[in-house]
Amino acid sequence: MIDFIQVSKHFGPQDVLKAVTFRINAGERIGVVGPNGAGKSTIFGLIGGDIEADKGDVTLPKNARLGYLHQQLNPHAVEHNLLEYTEDSIPELKTIPARIHELESKIETFSATEKERVLKQIGTLQHKFEHLGGYEMQARAEAALCGLGFHVAEFKKPFASFSGGWQMRAELARTLIANPDLLMLDEPSNYLDLPAVEWLQKYLRNFEGTMLLISHDRYLLRSLTTVILEIADGNATRYSGGYEYYLKEREERLRHLLAAKKNQDREREQIEQFIRRFRAKSTKAAQVQSRVKKLEKMDFIEAPAAVANLSKIRIGEPPHCGHEMVRLEQAGVTYDQERWIFKGLDLNINRGEKVALVGYNGMGKTTLLRTLAGALLPSDGKRVLGHKVVVGYQSQDFAETMPPEKSVFHIVKDQSPSASEGEVRKLLGGFGFSGDTIEKKSGVLSGGEKIRLAFARLFINPPNFLLLDEPTTNLDVNGREALETALKNYKGAVCVVSHDVTFVRNMAEHIIAIDDSGVTRFPGGYDYYLEKIEQRAAGNTPGPASSGIAETSSPAPKGKDARKARAQQREAEKALQKIEKKVDQLTEEQAALSEEMMARRDADFATINARLTQIQSEIKQLEAQWEETAEAISAN
Repeated sequence: MIDFIQVSKHFGPQDVLKAVTFRINAGERIGVVGPNGAGKSTIFGLIGGDIEADKGDVTLPKNARLGYLHQQLNPHAVEHNLLEYTEDSIPELKTIPARIHELESKIETFSATEKERVLKQIGTLQHKFEHLGGYEMQARAEAALCGLGFHVAEFKKPFASFSGGWQMRAELARTLIANPDLLMLDEPSNYLDLPAVEWLQKYLRNFEGTMLLISHDRYLLRSLTTVILEIADGNATRYSGGYEYYLKEREERLRHLLAAKKNQDREREQIEQFIRRFRAKSTKAAQVQSRVKKLEKMDFIEAPAAVANLSKIRIGEPPHCGHEMVRLEQAGVTYDQERWIFKGLDLNINRGEKVALVGYNGMGKTTLLRTLAGALLPSDGKRVLGHKVVVGYQSQDFAETMPPEKSVFHIVKDQSPSASEGEVRKLLGGFGFSGDTIEKKSGVLSGGEKIRLAFARLFINPPNFLLLDEPTTNLDVNGREALETALKNYKGAVCVVSHDVTFVRNMAEHIIAIDDSGVTRFPGGYDYYLEKIEQRAAGNTPGPASSGIAETSSPAPKGKDARKARAQQREAEKALQKIEKKVDQLTEEQAALSEEMMARRDADFATINARLTQIQSEIKQLEAQWEETAEAISAN
């Protein structure tokens, strides 16, 4: 177990943690959530030993092996090649063979009794080496690197030759394959694309140790965590359930807290009025003093700071245009006249379509997006823009394109000098900027505020075709949900590159995938795309022609086959409901047991932990049955 007992930490004048107390039990999978800057990484730093608490105690189990992925890269041995760097994840795997070799080289000099003792010691070391995965480490490293998007041909390249984003992927692989007792991941999906996020999710589902995950990725939080620890306003609140449970309980808790604060404020006001009214009257002195003491003893209820309201991202009506937004005809792009990012590509996007570009980083998603936007001219073929199409393109470095010394108002006004002050103010109000906030310098804005300002700047000259490259970067969960909702309601066409699975799943109606075989368009959303690539991997569906566009479909069953299929689907749906009901029951039991462990110091921890482990295993089995049944329904 890990215990935080009355832990406080401040940086300068900011109290990041204020006497927080909570427990992390062995085997739990905890999502650490909260606003940016609230102290989530501080919690990790205290556990990992990077920083020390100003007050209170942090206790960890003895000899527990920690795996800690920081947000910033901290490479350990940059002179190694990629595979060597990734394999070198457990220091003991180097010292154990050296010690075994040392003992074996001297064994002939020992007496018979000493030889027996040394042989036992060698056996213990060999067992430990095997237990730590020493014989499997290269295979583990290769599998993790491939899963995160590296090619086998890159394994021997110097680690230092990779970009920062790819070095972070190697650092993630290195952390994972060490198979630590406690795995701490601080925003692990920040540098990942969608295929790598999917691989990471599957890998972590099979991790058997204790896991702490800081993430704004709702997909990872929903699918991997069984407990949520919310860090906000200097406090830590534990929710003994998964992410959906947390969202529901947090709303209910906030409602009760606000009601309690309202009642307390009313009571305090009444007491203070009595004190002010009768302070000067000697006949009321005892009653006044009694109320003064009551005020002093009253525990002041603090309501949490209001969550940043990004729901004000309001995208207006786009201008009218033709049916076709943009068309590529036999288009190709190369930067060196040798390697083509894509070639001979025929592709079009029509009015109102919501499209996501997916694929590993480096495959050409941003290049294709820039080509569609007109920011990059094709090296071959042509790009044709539709009738009255107005392009709104936002690159990954949009924040750097806004002068930090300029105010919110002038950044938008400069985009449309003919717009009146009233028009600019009205537009900014629709994106959450009002009053004095429009005078703030862009350099001091938060990530969420910069996103809103970037959209306001785009929409001062309303586009009908939005092209956005990683628009959710630096947004917390609330900001991502607000942007997602705004784009879903936007009546223009949208084409995005994003590594946020939930964002893509909820927003995109069409997927364009880029991989080694070329560019493939899937006429359905993200789940449809996953289904089709799984079929292709199983050999059921032919792959696309190189750099072409392939759309897949299956004929619907008819007659008796259709009735049989519907009957099978109904049975499968009933089975799904039973599985879901059982999972809900187990989740409730899990939450109750966790609450008992937190509430009672005399609880039978061994028995409860054993049951919690059993519940986790049962839930995993039920989830596997659910997936198998859901796949059967999809196949029908």
